[in-house]
Amino acid sequence: MENKPKLEIQLNEVATVKLLQDKCYTGKNTYGEFYLYNVLHDNVEKSFFAPAEIHKLIVQNHLRAGSEFILRKVSAQNGKRNGSELSFELIQEDAIPKEPDSFRMLMQKSLEDAVEITKSVKAIPFQTDDVQKIGTAIFIARTKSNGYH
Repeated sequence: MENKPKLEIQLNEVATVKLLQDKCYTGKNTYGEFYLYNVLHDNVEKSFFAPAEIHKLIVQNHLRAGSEFILRKVSAQNGKRNGSELSFELIQEDAIPKEPDSFRMLMQKSLEDAVEITKSVKAIPFQTDDVQKIGTAIFIARTKSNGYH
């Protein structure tokens, strides 16, 4: 398996990145929990280990594959120690709309998909109740995978 280069941002540097997947890979190591995203930066696919604060902003803004945002590494002071932190800036046009209609459209698509699924399986005589259950399951799976909780 080929290792992608790691996204590294120097102090006072700005990086515009595009998410390549809807969800990140999460895990734990000796440093604690991590959030690994596949991103595109300068037309190169890279691994981005997002700090918890950045991961939280990605989820809160419902970003998904194709969404873009800007990261800046800025100096920060923690007590007497000088360090750095990443700042996050959303590029609006790629965010999922937050108005309630996005849920309506997602539910409608889920129900349409449920109808198609039941029509494609001829051996089982599906009832209206079955279509509703399948549509609901699809809707729940889609909203959870897109960061709605």
